[in-house]
Parts: sequence; C-alpha cells; structure tokens
Amino acid sequence: MSSGRSDLSPPGAAEDWCAALRDHARQVWLAAPRLATADSVALAKVTRALGRRTGEAFDIVTAFTLGRRQLAGGPDAAPDLGGLEIVLAGIAEAAAREGHAAGGDAASPQIIQSELWQILHKVRESAELSYARELDIIELDRRILFMLQGVGPLVPADIAGAVGVDKAQVSRSVKRLLELRMVERAQIRTPLHLTRKGEALAKRLSRLAELRNRELTFGVSDDELAELFAVIEVLLDRAMQLYEQERMLAARGEDAPPRTAERRPADRIVIDRTRIVSPLMTLSAYFSRSGALAFKRLTGLSNFEAFVLSEIGLAAPVEWPVLVAVLQRDHSQAGRTITALVERGLVTREGGPGRRHGRFVPSAEGARLHKVIHDAGRERSAFLLAPLSEDRRSRFLEIFDKIRRNAVAQLERERAFAELDQG
Repeated sequence: MSSGRSDLSPPGAAEDWCAALRDHARQVWLAAPRLATADSVALAKVTRALGRRTGEAFDIVTAFTLGRRQLAGGPDAAPDLGGLEIVLAGIAEAAAREGHAAGGDAASPQIIQSELWQILHKVRESAELSYARELDIIELDRRILFMLQGVGPLVPADIAGAVGVDKAQVSRSVKRLLELRMVERAQIRTPLHLTRKGEALAKRLSRLAELRNRELTFGVSDDELAELFAVIEVLLDRAMQLYEQERMLAARGEDAPPRTAERRPADRIVIDRTRIVSPLMTLSAYFSRSGALAFKRLTGLSNFEAFVLSEIGLAAPVEWPVLVAVLQRDHSQAGRTITALVERGLVTREGGPGRRHGRFVPSAEGARLHKVIHDAGRERSAFLLAPLSEDRRSRFLEIFDKIRRNAVAQLERERAFAELDQG
C-alpha cells in the first residue's frame, strides 16, 4: 500500500502548505460523505502560498481523495493516497506560473471563473436540500416566484433576460407554476402575477432565502457588499456582450468574434441587491450560454463535452472515479459523454474493458481541441475582466473568498440535516 508520499516534491512549493493539503486529504478520506473542512491554520498556510488558488486547491485534493477512496473499496479501506504528490506538483506549477508562490498577482481571470462555479455549485446543492423541506419545486421556479414578488408583474421575455436562461426554459417553468396555481395572467402575452397561493409561498421561501443570504454574507461589511455588487454589474455587462457576440457569429456563420458588440441601454439588467446568489447565477448563466456557443463554434462540442475533455486533458491519464468526482455529475451523464468523446476519436481509454475501468487520455485530435478550449477560455476571461484594475480584482476576490467559506459551511450543515432526516 502506498503511504501517500514519494520523492517527488512540487517545484518551489513550501512543505507547510503541501503538508496541510495532505492532512486535508486524510481527513476527507475518513470524513466522507460529510467532507472535512479545512481548519483555519491549514487554510492560512495554503493561502499564503497559493493566494486565490486556495479554494481550487482544496477542491482538487478533495476530488482526488474521493476517487482514490472509491477505487480502494470505500470508507473501510485503509487510506491510500498514492499519486497525491503528482497532484500537489501540478497545483504548485500552476501557482508558480501565476506568481502566487512569489507573492504575485492572485487575481487570475481563470480563478474568478473557477471560484464562481464552485460557490454556485455549493449554494445550489445546499439550497435544494434546504428549500425541499418547504416545497419540492425546482430552482428556476423558485427564482421566478422571488422575482415576481420583488419586482412585480413581468412577461416571460423579461424574466428570461433577468435570469439568463432561454425563453423555452422559462415557458416550461411558467407552465408548471400556472398548473400549481402559483401564478396567473389575463391573456397569453400579458404579464404574470402571483396568486394568493404563490404570494404566500414566496413569502415563506423569502424568509428562508434571507436567512441563507445572511449566512453567506457573514463577515462581509456593507462597503464590501456594495463593491461586490458594483463589480458584478460590470462583469454581467461584459458577459452579456460576449453572449451577443456569439449569437451574431452563429447567425452569420463566422469564425472569429467581432471586436465590439455594444448593447442598447434598454438591454441592461437591473440586479437584485438584496440577495447575493441571484446576480451571481445570472452572471454564470450568461457566461455559460456564450461559452456553449463559442465551444460549439470552435470545436463542435457541447458545453459539457468541452468541460469533460478539458478535465481529462488537465489530469491525463485520469481514472473513472476521479473523473466523475471532479465533474460532480452522475455516472450515467458522465458515461454517455465520455462514450461520445471516445466514439469521435477525441479520447482513448487505457486498461481493462468497460468505461468504469482503466484510464482516459486525449487523443492527438483531443489534445488539439483541449488547447483550443483553454485558449478560448483565457480570451473570454480577459474580455470579461478587462474593465477591472488589478487592485479591484484582488478586492473582489477577497470578498468572494469570504462568501465561498460561508457557502462551504452552509452546505455541510444542510448535508448534516439531510442525514438526520434519512436516519
């Protein structure tokens, strides 16, 4: 059995932050499915070395450990963290390229994308657990109820623009809410109103949302919140421009994005400053929608296919349990996507038969598309953050990190409640 250590030391890495991540891996192995939370000492050690890569480093080590744990046979197996040093070496190399190890700028565009996705993933999971105790309706339905309560009557097109999803999704959500008698309208194209039943439910959910919002913003000052929302508005404006660029390219059948894509003032979305999650979700939605169009244009892959190929390329060769843990999707969806990538000749499998055995690596063509995906990602990130100074990016990420830690604590509490309910 491997001890989880080797002669390979991450280049330029301080032993204290590596030791902190090794300890975290051992704690995750023993604590899963209730994942261990980094203590303040470990967090401080890693933060000093990696800066804004800290949250991502902990998440990578967690995903790797869960994969190794599953391969070893589950929670009763003795901890076997062989290969962890290679992961730490990769983290150290990425940090060194961005200047973290030397105390350089930590406000990388890629980190903002990563942090945003991580926070929203945690918030969404905890929200599903929390709101399900009140009423089992999906996230988009809840967002529409909240919007109608806070803003007033709206037509579906305005709702679609405000939440950043397509009109077809909103139409399906509206149909469900009409059937549940949560909303009503005089005619097919007139604004939607909350019914008494919808108003009562929206108020109940709003009280819970306000509590969750206070938890997420614990330790964040009013001035920091104001700065956070101001930056989100800038990023949302840029994300919408990216989306409009990609829509124009799709309509024209062009290959390269235009240099500018100005929007009319009427296109600007007014964000809800009373809750932190809603504008972040809208920002993520527009950035993801433009990304889906961009990756389809550049590679012919769907957004999730591009994501899977990207993750395989970053950690090749990667074993099935590790890949599924990183993707944070169910086995069936991950399996279908990998099968499609193998059939297209973009990914090859090494080892025994069956997709859940062996290891996955990009083919030569897959490696080429992997580079295309990452080059496009860097360009899109640079466009998104262009209006922000380095100092403003750093302040934004400091606030973001506080919210991330609060989101982790919130999710762990909801998981604990869910376990108690199941028991």
